[in-house]
Amino acid sequence: MRIQRKVGAIIAGLGSLLLAVSGAVPALAGNGPTAGLTGVTSIRFAAKANATSTGFGGWVFGAKAAKSVTAEFKVPALKCTSTTSGVAPTGALLTGSSASPKVNAATVLLICSGGKAILIPAVIVNGTESNGTQVVHAGDLMKATVTVSSTATAATIADLTAGHTFSFKKSGAGGTSFEELIIDSAAAMGTTQLPVANFGKISYSMAAVSGKAIGTVTPRTAVNMQTSTGTLQILTGPITGTAKNAFTTTFKHA
Repeated sequence: MRIQRKVGAIIAGLGSLLLAVSGAVPALAGNGPTAGLTGVTSIRFAAKANATSTGFGGWVFGAKAAKSVTAEFKVPALKCTSTTSGVAPTGALLTGSSASPKVNAATVLLICSGGKAILIPAVIVNGTESNGTQVVHAGDLMKATVTVSSTATAATIADLTAGHTFSFKKSGAGGTSFEELIIDSAAAMGTTQLPVANFGKISYSMAAVSGKAIGTVTPRTAVNMQTSTGTLQILTGPITGTAKNAFTTTFKHA
């Protein structure tokens, strides 16, 4: 099964983050198109085999009116070449409706440009992105948190690493959630989706929806990212751990 979605955001299908390359160093602009994981809400949850998407790999949940999504992950050391590429480990929560969704997310943009890794913390609230200037290092333990109530929505990306700690947060109007995601999202430059950066493996832990370990949340399904011709790019592993709150994603192909 394929999950269809629009391309055109740095978090492809997740928000309005636009990547503009100036020389070898990308800069981010915040007035791009809105997006909302188009087609994800038609996913058949609890399928025996992983679903597929051309825009992301990870776990998707259909808990109605969830109050939060949280996950921790270690920033991988990218294996960059001269090709501009990217990926974004992300916790996200969709509010509104499937016909008119609002994206709320916390992420770190992992970009390869000019053979070097560029790591940028970012959040999206009600479809509007904000990019932090804090320094992120490979190996840092990050925590992505998105919360929602009838009166407020907030997205926070925090570095939990001793000596590197920071918290970058934005808030906006409230809403009601209908879908939650913990994923590696693709990156795009303008309307062109970038190749997936070689991140090796990302280990997610402490992953929860409304404070409940993701292995206890239903409905849910794993999603692999693949190209339109069927080449596997990101493989999503099963939910593991005694607490059923961990999983890994593995780079397979750009």
